[in-house]
Amino acid sequence: MNKLVSSLILVSLALSAIAPLHAQQQTQQPADDVVRISTNLVQIDAVVTKDGNPIKDLTAADFEVLQDGKPQKIVSLSYVDTEISEQPAPPKTTDKKAPLPPPVRTRLESAGRVLTFVVDDGNCASSQLGMRAAREALEKFVKEQMRPNDLVAIYQTRSGSSVLQQFTSDKEQLMGVARQIRWYPPRGMCSNEASGSFFDPARVTTAVNPGGGNLVNFESETDRANRNKIENRSKENQVVGLIGVLSYITRGLQRVPGRKTVFLLSDSIPMFETDSGLKGASSNPMTTMKIGGGLGVMRDLVDSANRASVVFNTIDVRGPLNPFGEKTAQDDISGMGGRGGNMNETAKTDAARSGAITDSQSGMSYLANETGGRFYDDANDLSVPVRRALTLEKGYYLIGYQPDADTFKSKKYNKIEIKIKRPGLSVRTRSGFFGVTNESLRSTRSTSDSELYDAIAAPLPKAGLNLHLTAFFGNTQAEGSFVRTFLHLDGGQLSFVDEPNGIMKGVFDVVAVTMNEKNEVVEDFNGTHTIRFPAANLADVRQNGLIYTAEVPVKKPGAYNFRVAMRDATSKQLGSAGQQIEVPDLTKNRLVLSELTIGEVAVQDGKPIMPEVQKAANAFAAVTTVSNPAIRHFRPGAILGYSYKIYNAQLDKATQQPKLTLQVRMYREGQVISEGAPQAAQLEPQADLTRISDYGYLRLAAETLAGDYALQIIVKDLTSNQTTSQWIDFVVIK
Repeated sequence: MNKLVSSLILVSLALSAIAPLHAQQQTQQPADDVVRISTNLVQIDAVVTKDGNPIKDLTAADFEVLQDGKPQKIVSLSYVDTEISEQPAPPKTTDKKAPLPPPVRTRLESAGRVLTFVVDDGNCASSQLGMRAAREALEKFVKEQMRPNDLVAIYQTRSGSSVLQQFTSDKEQLMGVARQIRWYPPRGMCSNEASGSFFDPARVTTAVNPGGGNLVNFESETDRANRNKIENRSKENQVVGLIGVLSYITRGLQRVPGRKTVFLLSDSIPMFETDSGLKGASSNPMTTMKIGGGLGVMRDLVDSANRASVVFNTIDVRGPLNPFGEKTAQDDISGMGGRGGNMNETAKTDAARSGAITDSQSGMSYLANETGGRFYDDANDLSVPVRRALTLEKGYYLIGYQPDADTFKSKKYNKIEIKIKRPGLSVRTRSGFFGVTNESLRSTRSTSDSELYDAIAAPLPKAGLNLHLTAFFGNTQAEGSFVRTFLHLDGGQLSFVDEPNGIMKGVFDVVAVTMNEKNEVVEDFNGTHTIRFPAANLADVRQNGLIYTAEVPVKKPGAYNFRVAMRDATSKQLGSAGQQIEVPDLTKNRLVLSELTIGEVAVQDGKPIMPEVQKAANAFAAVTTVSNPAIRHFRPGAILGYSYKIYNAQLDKATQQPKLTLQVRMYREGQVISEGAPQAAQLEPQADLTRISDYGYLRLAAETLAGDYALQIIVKDLTSNQTTSQWIDFVVIK
């Protein structure tokens, strides 16, 4: 490795209006407003079933509603029947390559079910088996369960592509998205090894002293406490980041009428902080945990989802798990027993993993239960819980009551409980709401760019520009922290007008925002950009598209959702894209790797030459090649240059230089195809050892297969014993 020569840049209904309650509930068509929270009326939805089938004939006398444990008088009750007769199934074909039938044009106002799937592949705990199961479940849903008038969207928490964020009834498009789901090393700054396994490999930490006496500890109490602190912080950041994505989706769905269903497929949503040590006897240890810092933002998400009539059904993609801990082939257990070993090491591993399973499912269970959904685990075929959840969504009751006068005197969380008096029935409903009316929460923002901001806030079904976003954290001593972005626009969708002297002109409006875990905008910018180029270059622009680069300052560390919307001023087409970004707190001395970019490099005098440093200029540029860092399409045989920065490497006391090892892994379609051994970093002189710049090269073999690839760089600091990694995806084309 050498010093980085350049960064490859790219960038209510008042009470008087309520009809008197009849003894029999009324059946009505799907309502625009399902959940209503006002000073005169609180209306909540509830699903009542028996043996998994909906019950539709209940009256107000069958229900009991409590708010904060106090019985409430029911003033309105109706049943909303959303069941649609099953459409004839299309004829089956044995040809797996046969194209799917063309979609039926579906408008939002005539849509049957609005379904959102969120695949949490950006999670540090995402597993290869889990992502494969998620892909297979989505493929089965599209082929076997999706109805012609369904509007469906698929999100991936790691993705920056707007194609994945549009509701559509086009099965072909959805199958294309589902087939691309696979495991990649997570983009986030993970404290685990992020190897795609359910657990990090077990390693021996104690041994019997050969001379007798107490056990020998390979890890001091201080080191263990520090490692545990980093792991807990990483888990919390992961949860906060995921909630940012889910808050964005919830905010968009708030504009969609009726009750909306979201499926969240994840390996882990932890809500606890784990203590650094185990409790109990050494032969039967236990993991102790306490509620972590993610509960507050999770409760905010629940309140937003309940007000937006969104139901979360959560699915553990890992399938059946051993609740007493599991062993894997990667575990180093050779020293856990026998001569010089410690038999209690296996018990410690079991306890830690059992606690990890409980923690990983805590957030999934909480989110589902609090929004009236269900948490599903232990499923080998994930399409089964999807089918079960949709079976329950054939209708729901709307139950209204007049809240007490002190409900909105404070912003405390008001707990709602609904009970069924008829025996043998079960009910699922929302947990409650904060003491704030819907009216007071409505935004009064007025802006000439409202259409663009709406594109950011609402992922509604509309044809739009296909944008592909790449964004990452960066930091300089002079500028502080920022998010650097590259946005690629599909040239085939863009409109240009003729100007005199053979010039083509395009005008584009841009809005970019950085939102925190509460979906609040913390930074934004907007502007109109004009690009001109010779008409002779139009074919190249159509083929390769345009790149927009930008740099957005971020003042505070944390997990953010970066969103950008763009409008072609000529055609009036809109597009939006987003990506989850973690901005670390560099004052905590945590090892961080970021700014990983990759592009094809030129060869001069037999040596690869890295491009000159470019500054993100909040501007458009034409694309001369698809092998640049924004698009990353390469052909076999290409020489690729990759660059990155390492923050907070600790200095060796003797040499006053960092002691780092570097490892490179290559993945194809989620599988490791090449893995180099860790090697000592050979760094050139650095101007700032707190921000180390490095780069390297690799050549794609001539026989490299076409497909989706990822390059991962893993850095270990031997002085602080910290490890960090980052990856970037690219495509090999023929």
